[in-house]
This record gives sequence, structure tokens and C-alpha cells, in this order.
Amino acid sequence: MDKTISVDYTINEAQVMLEIIDIAVRARGVAAAEAGLVLTKKIETKLKAALPAPAQEPASETPFAPHIIKP
Repeated sequence: MDKTISVDYTINEAQVMLEIIDIAVRARGVAAAEAGLVLTKKIETKLKAALPAPAQEPASETPFAPHIIKP
């Protein structure tokens, strides 16, 4: 088993890391894609756990649907 380390990032730093990984993958292409995906998934998992869930709007009884015409 590989040894692990921990690094603490602020939410902003983690978001910047995701941007840097994206830039690196775009620059190197397929050669960096797998490593970029693994790192991105790890960071996104931690971000989702750290950020509050987005507030959902309550469902209305009659949802707005402009394409449906009622007689």
C-alpha cells in the first residue's frame, strides 16, 4: 500500500487546484488525463463534503411550463 499524506486547502485553494489540473490536462492531453481525473475526483469529493448543499426551491403545485397550452 502506498503511503499517504494530507494537505489542507481552503475552499478557494481547492477550486484553484481544480483549475490548474484542468489546464495541465489540456496542455498535456491524454498523457495527463488519468492522473488529472483521479486528483480531480479526490478534490471534488472533499469540496462537496465541505460546502453546504445548495438550497432547493420548493416545488410548486403547477410548475411553469410555457410549452404546454391548457385549453
